[in-house]
Amino acid sequence: MLNMPSDQAFLTRLTRAVLIGAAVVCASPALAQQPPPTATPGPGNPGFLRVQGQTALDALAPPTAGALAPLMDFRQEMRSLIEKIATYARTQNPAFLIVASDPSELIIKRDVQDEKIISPARTFMRSVDGVLFQGVYYGHGAVGKAPPPEVHTEDMERIALAKRNGLTVLALDFATKPTAIDEVYRNARKDGLIAAAAPRPLPELTELPSYPSRPNGENPKNILSMDDVRNFAFISDPAAFGRQDQFAFKLHDTNFDLLIVDPFSGREALSKRAVETLKYKKLGARRLVFARMDIGTAASYRYYWQPDWKEGSPPFISTPYPMDPDRYFVEYWTPEWQQVLFGDNQSYLYGLIAQGYDGVLLEGMRNYLAFEANVELQNEFAPLAAADK
Repeated sequence: MLNMPSDQAFLTRLTRAVLIGAAVVCASPALAQQPPPTATPGPGNPGFLRVQGQTALDALAPPTAGALAPLMDFRQEMRSLIEKIATYARTQNPAFLIVASDPSELIIKRDVQDEKIISPARTFMRSVDGVLFQGVYYGHGAVGKAPPPEVHTEDMERIALAKRNGLTVLALDFATKPTAIDEVYRNARKDGLIAAAAPRPLPELTELPSYPSRPNGENPKNILSMDDVRNFAFISDPAAFGRQDQFAFKLHDTNFDLLIVDPFSGREALSKRAVETLKYKKLGARRLVFARMDIGTAASYRYYWQPDWKEGSPPFISTPYPMDPDRYFVEYWTPEWQQVLFGDNQSYLYGLIAQGYDGVLLEGMRNYLAFEANVELQNEFAPLAAADK
């Protein structure tokens, strides 16, 4: 899921392997179930080539969004969802932090008559504390691959807009060669970004980077806000470290300012004790710990999934996610899906806050593209090439 300067560029080169949801142990809400209309693949209406047993991906049509589709601004609905999430989180914990991943097209609004005319989406930007861009310097469709100049230029324009509106900007790049990693950190310092260089695609981030041997910009300070963060680490599967206590102590033995983790270790949510252990650096100073939270897909392996759920039932469950048949696009604007995400003590976000996380990294927000008319998604979900040998 790298480099998102524009919709077209995103659709032709971006990976979506990152979209792994985050959740916590809590009771699952019972939701109403009704069969929705579904898109029919075929000439003139190309649909998803079901990926079960398939080795290729056909042209993709948007999931059917029912009768509301022609009247709906899917981007604004995604902004609205994120704003609701932020409002709810801060009613539970005023200090809770929200970082939006892949926000390029959400932090701007395009004129309905002329898409080249853009203006800042200020309400959206004021609802979050930071944004995370991927592949700013390296990671354009492959680990170690630099983006084309025009792509990088557009990324930097979006980043500048975010910074002008007071947001902290994280940059997650993908590279393994020391020269490339050094370049990432050097350029990030020059551009005022907080960078991390990951050696693998996001679904495979199951270890800390081996280079550099210590966090870039390592410091002994307490980290109490996004303004204090100078470096971060991203772990997509704590179970790769062994037991929860092994994972917690392994990361405790580092001096990263911010840890972004999947809140599940295998089938079990990270315990409150594990989260508390993660909150302290090796030097003893306080740091921030964020949980990943996918707001654009539902996964059958997550705690909230009911045994009788399937595509179309309940109606907010849309078509399967390409290359991951255990996940589904969701009609994220529906009250039923939003009830899963936030709003009461059975919800996803309530559980994250109760477990003691300092904030959340929201993922899956570019899935609005799957519902927009005439959007071709042929290469969007292609997996990121794994290494720059």
